[in-house]
Amino acid sequence: MTRPLNLLRFSLMILPAVLSIYVYDYADFDRFTLHFLVLLLLATLGTKLSGPLAALTGGIEMAFTAWLCWEYGPLMIFAAVSTVLWYTRLLPRNRAVFLFCIHLGLLNAALTGATPEERAFANLSFLLPAGLNVLLLRAGRGQADSLFLYDELRKKHFELEEARARLLQFTSQVEAAAQAEERVRIARQLHDDIGHRLIRVKMMTEAAIHTLPAAPGEGLQMMNQIRDQLAASMDDMRSALKRINYTPQLEGAYALDRLLEEVGRDTGIATSYSVQGIPYPLYPSLQVVLYANAREAVTNALKHGQASSVWVEVTYTEHEVRMEAGNNGRLPETDTPGRLPGSGGMGLKGMSERCALLGGSLELRLDPQFTVVTRLPVYGQAEGI
Repeated sequence: MTRPLNLLRFSLMILPAVLSIYVYDYADFDRFTLHFLVLLLLATLGTKLSGPLAALTGGIEMAFTAWLCWEYGPLMIFAAVSTVLWYTRLLPRNRAVFLFCIHLGLLNAALTGATPEERAFANLSFLLPAGLNVLLLRAGRGQADSLFLYDELRKKHFELEEARARLLQFTSQVEAAAQAEERVRIARQLHDDIGHRLIRVKMMTEAAIHTLPAAPGEGLQMMNQIRDQLAASMDDMRSALKRINYTPQLEGAYALDRLLEEVGRDTGIATSYSVQGIPYPLYPSLQVVLYANAREAVTNALKHGQASSVWVEVTYTEHEVRMEAGNNGRLPETDTPGRLPGSGGMGLKGMSERCALLGGSLELRLDPQFTVVTRLPVYGQAEGI
């Protein structure tokens, strides 16, 4: 029992005893004092003992308070209330209710010689505090349950923070893997596109050297072609260097609307960007994949599809984010519009590999326009994880 409860328990014994001395004219106050000290001794032993001895002491105290009511009058009913405070908190609820019924019966048996008014006063004085005690017990249990739930919630919060830290570490690893994959793809592009183009320029230069003395006009035309090839190679080299030496500031570096704005400004084609659903923050790895796939789709549209208009639409749902990158250019020759061609180019293969790394997928759609659909799972990011 807590200290305030012990103070209340002993106050319910001492105050009625003092009042009884002034209200009733006892023949032997020494005998009354002795009985009162016995009651205090029983109450003290009840707080010190445990197990069967405590239960035995409580039973004796319960019978003794009933005898005090029979011997010294209804005011001693408050000592009985003090006993109720003891056994209702130390015993299980079923046992406490059983003892309360026995206690009430003993008190009424002890007050058989009292007037009806005194019996009514004694019963009300016993039942009302007992009812208040039940309410206090329920409030205490509710507070204990609230503290337990608070501890559990704090524990879950710590576990969630640890899971979040592990998840952030995992996303950084995925992002690093995606960047490494991007660098490998750029290296392939440097070897396949720019390397082959430089070899072709070298051969055209040797042909122009032999052609210029005999046919200056034709040789000059070949020199113009060489110039155009070198300019295209330089543009591809700059683009590759930008992608290799980027600074990963995710708020701006992977903005799809900025990508389309730059493409429209540099090439003069029409661009469009739209968002469906309610946007929510994406992990860095998802932003990297969406940006890389959109850039690859736009590059392919300009390079192979001869498109004059490109558009990107991002749709946010509860379980995935979907990006559709389409254009009005020339359609590729494939019999499986819903899937990637088995022998697709390095660009489409790299896009598919990036999606697979995050558990997503890549699809092609030819009707009504050529569209590359990127689907990536979000794993509860819509809820703020």
